[in-house]
This record gives sequence, structure tokens and C-alpha cells, in this order.
Amino acid sequence: MRLAPNIRFTETREGLRIDVVDDADFSMFVVGTNQLTPEATKLFAQIAAIVAEVPNQVMIRGHTDASPWSAKAGTNNWRLSVERAEVTRQYLAFRGINSNRFARIEGVADTEPYVPSDRFDPRNRRISITLGWDADDR
Repeated sequence: MRLAPNIRFTETREGLRIDVVDDADFSMFVVGTNQLTPEATKLFAQIAAIVAEVPNQVMIRGHTDASPWSAKAGTNNWRLSVERAEVTRQYLAFRGINSNRFARIEGVADTEPYVPSDRFDPRNRRISITLGWDADDR
């Protein structure tokens, strides 16, 4: 299901996954950094308000595209995906999600592309926020 241009909802084995996806006209983070853009802070504030209303555990996964880093950059897509997931966790906590609700924070770099046919596609850059199923939800 897709409700907004950059948000997609998918039921998974683990829970309800909310994918916030970059595209040619929207980026969550300043290129090559873990700094949220103003548009992303507004979007994550709305997501936090909704997530705060339910008791489910929260899992956050950061994804990048396959764009390479120069040796001088001092980072790589693995580190960047983890840092972006952590910044997202921090922002959601700042916006009212209790820290004991976070079950897992991880980065998977470019290993799970949203667009497998083009690993450099901007839509591969995304944050996945999964609300874990309660025992009653299964």
C-alpha cells in the first residue's frame, strides 16, 4: 500500500513495515551524511505521532544505494546506513517514542535494494520502520 509519495506500508513476518523512500525529488538526509533534511524532520514527526499511539516494539533499518565512497570520505555505505538508522531512532525518541520500545537498529547498506535492477536508483535509499506484531496480532 502507498499512501504518500515517499511512504509505503507492507505487512511482513516481523510486523507492519513503514518504508520512507528517497526519490529524485525527495531526500531524507543531506547527501552523504546522516543529517536529516527539514522535509524529513516534518515527515518523521508525523510518523512519530502515529507510532506513539500504539504499543508495538519498533525496529529501524537503514538502507543506501550502491554509490561508492572515495577513500578520503572516511566512511562507507555500511556505516552510513547504520548512522542514518540511529539518527532516525534518536529523532523518534525526541518526538516521544519511549526508548524501551526500540527492539533493533541496523544498517544493511545496499544489500537489500528497493529497485534491484538499478542499485544506484535513489529509491534504494530508505529508512524502514517496522512495528513488531503483538502476540494478539498474529
